Amino acid sequence: MTLLIGIVPYFVEATLVRDALTSQIASETRRSLIVAGKARFVLLPRPAVTLSDVTLTQPDSKQRFVHAERVRVRLALWPLLRGKPVIDQVDFDDPELQFERFADGTYNFEDLLAKPDHPRRVEFRIDALHFERAKLVYRDALIGVGGTVSALDFSLDNLADPKNGRFTAEGKLSIGDGKTPWWSGSVEASAAMRYTETDRRLSVADLRFELKQQGASKPGVDIAASGLTAVGNLVYGWQPLRLTGGELKINGYGRRAGQDWQGELNLPSLKVTENTMSLDQPRLAVRMQSPRSRFATGISVPQLSGTLQGLMRADKAKINIELVTPQQTLALNFVSPLELYSGTLARLPGYNLSGQYGNKALPRGAIPFELAGNAALNLRNETIRLDSQGALDHAPFKATFSVDDFVSPRYGFNVDLAQLDLTPYLPAVAAGAKNVSATTPMDFQWLDRLDAQGQLKIGELTMNKLHFNDIALGFAAKNHKLALDPLAANVYGGQLSGRLEIDNGRGKPRWHASQRLTNMNINMLLTDLLDTSRFEGRGHLNLDVSAVGDTLADLRKTSGGNVRVQLSKGSVRGIDIEALLRTASRQIKAMNGEVTQLPNLEARTRFSELNATLQLKHGVATNNDLLVRAGVLRLAGGGTIDLGAGMVDYQLKASANPDVPELKGIVGLTLPIEFSGPLNAPTYHVDYTSLKNQLLERQKAEEEAKLKAHEAEVARKAAAAKAAEKAAKKAKPSGKTPAKATAPDTKAKR
Repeated sequence: MTLLIGIVPYFVEATLVRDALTSQIASETRRSLIVAGKARFVLLPRPAVTLSDVTLTQPDSKQRFVHAERVRVRLALWPLLRGKPVIDQVDFDDPELQFERFADGTYNFEDLLAKPDHPRRVEFRIDALHFERAKLVYRDALIGVGGTVSALDFSLDNLADPKNGRFTAEGKLSIGDGKTPWWSGSVEASAAMRYTETDRRLSVADLRFELKQQGASKPGVDIAASGLTAVGNLVYGWQPLRLTGGELKINGYGRRAGQDWQGELNLPSLKVTENTMSLDQPRLAVRMQSPRSRFATGISVPQLSGTLQGLMRADKAKINIELVTPQQTLALNFVSPLELYSGTLARLPGYNLSGQYGNKALPRGAIPFELAGNAALNLRNETIRLDSQGALDHAPFKATFSVDDFVSPRYGFNVDLAQLDLTPYLPAVAAGAKNVSATTPMDFQWLDRLDAQGQLKIGELTMNKLHFNDIALGFAAKNHKLALDPLAANVYGGQLSGRLEIDNGRGKPRWHASQRLTNMNINMLLTDLLDTSRFEGRGHLNLDVSAVGDTLADLRKTSGGNVRVQLSKGSVRGIDIEALLRTASRQIKAMNGEVTQLPNLEARTRFSELNATLQLKHGVATNNDLLVRAGVLRLAGGGTIDLGAGMVDYQLKASANPDVPELKGIVGLTLPIEFSGPLNAPTYHVDYTSLKNQLLERQKAEEEAKLKAHEAEVARKAAAAKAAEKAAKKAKPSGKTPAKATAPDTKAKR
């Protein structure tokens, strides 16, 4: 040993090894090896050259590929003594490496693995490669991701031993470019390394790889408690470095936006050639669990194959998706070709989809559908696009659907459905029973995080006996609010147009409806809206109403706004006011008091025109301008309708048409009629006493008028007689003897 210590320095100098490496690397790789620090030779425990402040550039560039504070190059002893240095181990202290995979699948370090076609001054027979406290910056242009591993201890040992090679790594990983990575965690890895020199093949056996998140992710990513494990066996070709085959099983887990996710990817057989990859029987399973929902999907493919740099395709993939929430369930079964682009874009061109949708409001079954179309999933941009057509509940159906941003998703849709009959799925109800509970709360928590916009068209919607046609609505949900604008349909034989808004951001939901119904069947409308069938006819309804609550009972109690009703050629069921007037006219002399009538639904008061304006406040509708015109009568009045209590209190005044001969006896009089009691079955009271009193008052007034006329006539006659008497008195003689007249002078005339 003393002899060796004395003679080795004569065989090697550190500067000679440094210069030889610099020249050799430059000629073989077109890279520059720059040693800015000292180079010194170390004999013990093994001969080695230590270089400080070392930089290796990219080919034909000054850009760094690797920089290390110190590099220790160990030399094999006996080749060194023969004057032919052989490097069998390299140790890096505090290195920083820039690894990159280009879009064509090649790496930026492959030239360093190439075997020269001429003898080298310094041979590389690496048996061990160590990195202490390394920083590895990785960019992958093929799949569009990047990351940084820091404080990495990385070791490759016994590479020259075909049975005992070993790989270990431990450090911290940061994923994402920039100063703020979107994910950080620890990394641990180990594997047995088997390198065969003859065919330059590297086997990675019993691979175990584990990532664990440390700290919070970048705002907007919102990943917590996440990690990944991988086990398997991989085979690499060495020139160039390429995966050629193996098997791999990957498990991932994490929490995102309050949801616990788990995933498993099983690749039982990987086969990779120079330009293609083939995966036999790959399977993917993903599960999600949250306090309010559950999601699961599974993908199985007989074979997935294609190019490494571009398209990978499977002729037939099976994809199963299940979504379960407290309110609804969705099951999807895709059978489709599958295309993968660069690992981040997946497409289903020409898929066939069968599935069913269930909802708590539809307890008697789920709605089936059969669809075909195209779909695309972009993991890099976090988008989903579906374009479908087929049958929903056996009716023609077209739809487009999109999702943007998987953390705070924005949904878009456009749905066109020919018809939908929900009757078979609704709760079974007995004849005359209510099929909607007035006290069951409606759940609007789904609005709290929903960001969606779209359009819905339904040609015909049926729910039990209720029919809607040509439904067209615009849907916009964001910031706890839902707006259906426009909201249009053919309803009750008429045309509905307007908007509906629900705001769930301030305690209980707040509703506002602004609607116009034209030429609708008022009987059907009021039967469903107010549970009364008292009115018939066709006309117009304008409403601008607001309410607060999550039950139908709350909405009835809190509703407020304005409602205007105009009807034509209709009738009021349960009472025949015309008959009452005729009866009153015939029997007016026999009236003795107020008569209470029970409703007769077969009776009708027909009218040609009805107008009314209602003001809603706290669930009570007030009206004071009701006007009904009919052929033989006129109705006017007002009152209140308490929607919350379901009670009515209304006063009408009926008056007769003076052109009807048989009603002449009550022309000019009004017959008071009071409606009161339950809204769906009120009683009415006809105040005949008032009519009698009006008649008596009129007769009294007539008698008083006659008396006054008689008295006036008597007075007139008396005055006339007095005037005549006075005139006669003036014409009567006074009673004195008149003077004798003088006889004319006849003689003078002669």
